[in-house]
Amino acid sequence: MNVVLNEILKNKSIKTIIFWMCIGVSQLVFSHVSEGHERIEKEAYKLLKAQLSSGNLPDGLEIFNFLVQHGIIKNDDNANSAYPDLDLGRQFLSDRQIFHFMADNRYVVEALRKFESLETQKQYVLQKALPDGLNMIYTLFREVVDNPEAANKAGRGIYVLMHAIMDSYSREHTIRTANTFELETIKSWQLSRLYWPKGTKIKDKKQSGKAQTLVFLHTNAGLGDKEWEDETGILNKEASQAAKAVKDLLVAIYSAILHKEQEEELIKAYLKIHFKPKNAQVFKDYFELDTVKIPLSYAEGYLNNYNVLKLDRYPLFSHMLYFQRTAGLENNSALGYEMAYHVTPRAAFSSTSFFQRIPYGFVIGVNENRNIFNENKILRTLQFKCLGKLGIYLPLRNLVFEPRLGFSITPFYKNDKQPHLLTGFDVAFNLGRDNNRKRTKRFSVGYEYNRINFNSYNNISLKVGFNSWQGRVIRK
Repeated sequence: MNVVLNEILKNKSIKTIIFWMCIGVSQLVFSHVSEGHERIEKEAYKLLKAQLSSGNLPDGLEIFNFLVQHGIIKNDDNANSAYPDLDLGRQFLSDRQIFHFMADNRYVVEALRKFESLETQKQYVLQKALPDGLNMIYTLFREVVDNPEAANKAGRGIYVLMHAIMDSYSREHTIRTANTFELETIKSWQLSRLYWPKGTKIKDKKQSGKAQTLVFLHTNAGLGDKEWEDETGILNKEASQAAKAVKDLLVAIYSAILHKEQEEELIKAYLKIHFKPKNAQVFKDYFELDTVKIPLSYAEGYLNNYNVLKLDRYPLFSHMLYFQRTAGLENNSALGYEMAYHVTPRAAFSSTSFFQRIPYGFVIGVNENRNIFNENKILRTLQFKCLGKLGIYLPLRNLVFEPRLGFSITPFYKNDKQPHLLTGFDVAFNLGRDNNRKRTKRFSVGYEYNRINFNSYNNISLKVGFNSWQGRVIRK
């Protein structure tokens, strides 16, 4: 371990690598095409306002005005459903792909390992991933009805829900039947995994005049996402159906607000229309696809907040022990401990969402520095740290880049009791799958610039520990 850390300390290209890594992340985020979401959202409003009264429903313009007055949607010229794409966590983490109506990558890997037939593989992914997607839609629907303002502040809300529904009609996210738009499978994102087994990058059937897509994966280029209109500016059939689905969503929310006792049935009716699997039988409370039952209601998890912790969780406390090496010292090892408190990100429906959706936290720590002070009494060498940090999610599973800035002090060392600048970064990831409401093992590699005893030091550390989980729940 010492040899590895010393070699890292000598490597002058680390800063260059980090710089280009950050540039790459920003390019991935801001190059995403959002015009399609804007156009589809505006088309949905147009469809709603043109809808005539029918049965117990008033005309669409009255419904639109009602939703504006009750804070469900904004009455402005901006289309806000594009902004959820600015959330790095939901872009890169595999288990957050549900917010773009995509599958966790493990379902795709499992399907290819268990089955030979392409159709069976597609159906297996659908059976596994669809409950996650329906749970997300169910939970966000109910939050919008019960407390729309809090839902938006929690980083979910109506525009995140619209975004996911629109994505579910993109050829990069799902495969639907040509005329009935029933779901054949749900795709995963190619960038969410470093290595994909053989067979995962099989191409879907080529459609005339359209970009080639893959059966199981959203390609990195995402060319299918850009085909939301034809050369004349008219929405294509997938985008038109997405606009209709958003319009139907707004009508269902309107009805649920007025008739709370019917909320459950309204949600299930909506899911049956827009998320029916191909070849599935439709029952009152579930789809049945080849003997597998896919629930339509997720009420229990919604009421006890389990759904939030499953769909949209973030670290709460993390506790880490670390081993540290210092450049330029012959005896350069040190041990330490740190604890961090994390704050969940906020709203995801405005142009500032990129910044609001970056998690941040506060760190306190302590480590001994007998190597620097040449002092045998540990108490005199103790260095106490206090820092703030950001969490910038990176491509690949559970990987997060955490820049840190703060100060340190050695209060028991008589020659240097002044606070000093402390800065650096960690690259951290969770080991194994995340378990709701349980601790998850956490590992990180860190760099730290430290100033102690009137000298500057460059440190590399290996950290291991665990974190607990939290979710931003709302008052129902």
